[in-house]
Amino acid sequence: MHLLTQPARSVFLTIVSLSLCCAGATCSTAEAQTSGGVIDRFTKQQIVSGNWKTVDGELVVGDEPASRAIIAAKTPSSYSLTIEFTRREGTNSIGAVLPVGSSQCAFLVSVFNGEAHGIGAIDGQLAKANASTIKPGVLENGHPYRLLIEVDVKGDSATISSTLDGRAFVKWSGKTTSLSMLDMWKLPSTENVGLVTYAPTTFHSISLTPLDPKMRMTQPKSVEVVPTKPTEDATSTVVYDQSHGEPAIEGLMEFASNNGFTVKTLNTAISAEELQQVDLLYIRAPKTRFSRSEVEAVIAFIRRGGSLLLVMDEERRTSLNATAVNDLIKPFGLAFADDTPYLHNCGAICPAGDIHSVDREVPFSGGRAVTGGQPFGFQLDKNGERGQPFATSKDVAGGGRIIILGDGMAAGLMGTPDGQRLSGVSRDPTQTTYWGKDSSVFLTEVIAWTLKNE
Repeated sequence: MHLLTQPARSVFLTIVSLSLCCAGATCSTAEAQTSGGVIDRFTKQQIVSGNWKTVDGELVVGDEPASRAIIAAKTPSSYSLTIEFTRREGTNSIGAVLPVGSSQCAFLVSVFNGEAHGIGAIDGQLAKANASTIKPGVLENGHPYRLLIEVDVKGDSATISSTLDGRAFVKWSGKTTSLSMLDMWKLPSTENVGLVTYAPTTFHSISLTPLDPKMRMTQPKSVEVVPTKPTEDATSTVVYDQSHGEPAIEGLMEFASNNGFTVKTLNTAISAEELQQVDLLYIRAPKTRFSRSEVEAVIAFIRRGGSLLLVMDEERRTSLNATAVNDLIKPFGLAFADDTPYLHNCGAICPAGDIHSVDREVPFSGGRAVTGGQPFGFQLDKNGERGQPFATSKDVAGGGRIIILGDGMAAGLMGTPDGQRLSGVSRDPTQTTYWGKDSSVFLTEVIAWTLKNE
């Protein structure tokens, strides 16, 4: 079996540790994020049914039907759940129990012996036959999967989005009252988050965190995609790196298709071989360190005419020291600087120039400054005046081009025409409508410039 190595598991557990709370406990979000020993803390009190045990830092489940265990007693209203697992044998389902508003549902992979993936139930319809269903629902035994689930609750409505091994997966939006589940999957409380399985399974790691609006995979519905007309011979290739913990961007493939280029995701180390026949390398919100060989490969790629779009954010989200990201751009006179003073929902302006045909209004709510190159985007201050640059560009000898952004909101297609600057509750996305109506056309023009299609 191709299980994760012990060092790999240790690194992952260190980065995203979660306290596994027993059914009677109350576990705050802060505790869940900072406590260590994800699976080491698992106790018998968390078992609802089945044979669960910890072995060498992993949670191992036997072949008893409808095995259930609680992994958190409570959760934020909107949250992100990441599960790394391997089904050892069999053909049946693995998944999670999700609180969604006042309701609860089961997110199931390979349900009904591989007939489907989906959410059960929606409007009384099981996971194999409802609006979330994906068919077939095949899993490869012995293969370690990474499942990311995001639950985004807004009042009495919610969106459940997911990726499996970095690829877009099950998605549903609707009223929370539409959700229910079979008794066989239920946990003692509707506030519980849990794991479920109907097949022998090994869970390698678990992460539960509040949903971060800047890092989410869900594209806000209020953002209008403004496509440009692709040329008939458009063959530009963009590689989106996900080998350093970057989030998936839902809607990126459609965005690329509308704008005349193709996107490939990269889940292995960056190398000269991986960058062959690539026009643009896109890196957004990396979490782990770029190796020396990766840095050298990126620098060589740019010097021979390739382009780089590199997006960072506040230090609490994307660390300069942990990623060594400035090593990628230092040879070209560019750098990410420290965080700018936080001003909630202040927005940013990108004046008309080489990149943008007219002034563009984009969201900004916490980020960092950039230095070097030709600045083209500026954080706004309290009075709506230009402040520190958060976006800059660089033409490189040999034909390469670089754009770096010190905030991830516009690149994540956030912001709405309904947003008002300086409004909302500080650092609370559930009570903020972010200002910045031009994210989509902003990203279109940024990528067009890097691909030399402007």
